[in-house]
Amino acid sequence: MDVLQNPKYSYLAGKQAFYFKIFKVLFYYYSRIVFTLYAPLKVFGRENLPDKSFIFCSNHNSHMDVAVLAASAKKNFNHFGMLAARDYWFDSWIKRTLVNTVMNLVPVERKSSKIRKLSIDDTISLCRSFMDYGQRSLIMFPEGTRGEPGKALPFKKGAATFSIKLDKPILPAVIYGSHKIWPRGKIFFGWPTKIHVYILDPIYPSSFLERANPSEEEVGEAIEKITLQLEKQIKEKASLLYE
Repeated sequence: MDVLQNPKYSYLAGKQAFYFKIFKVLFYYYSRIVFTLYAPLKVFGRENLPDKSFIFCSNHNSHMDVAVLAASAKKNFNHFGMLAARDYWFDSWIKRTLVNTVMNLVPVERKSSKIRKLSIDDTISLCRSFMDYGQRSLIMFPEGTRGEPGKALPFKKGAATFSIKLDKPILPAVIYGSHKIWPRGKIFFGWPTKIHVYILDPIYPSSFLERANPSEEEVGEAIEKITLQLEKQIKEKASLLYE
């Protein structure tokens, strides 16, 4: 079966059912209240937001970073998708349905997965279908997991790979303050504090490819260069904030 025809992932291919959309909209407005009253959000660099689909990438130190990025772009949660491990988030109907009422999860196989039901091309197809409908975007954290504030982990190549495969720009950003209000390992919010988001210059994959039909070697080199550029932009800005 073509992955786009699989009913499990119908919410990623075209128009979503009402119940998939309503909770994302409500959660967005709840977040707006939080980022106005409890954790005032200030965004720098909104002029760097692309007019069309993009891959939003930032440092990752808090559970609330997805909500922070969505709010910084002034988009509700219907507009963003996130990659998620298929063997964990899609192993039951209940888990898949409950989580996808507030987030658009795109399944991807982990390297450690023993049973591989999706290829990387399947995940790319789902991302492309999701992004092309209404110019929606993806959120990816290049560190791969939440890290310690001010101590970024080495960046993985996933964002650069998807950027080239999908021909979508990467939009780097740095979040400061979310680690104080909802740090890693904590269940509840901490003390109220301000959150700042710095949206940096977009990275366009075409700038790293010299011709329209590059070889696998050229694509690999471009992925390396984009990853290094992304890491440089985010870490340089973060170093000024966390010093």
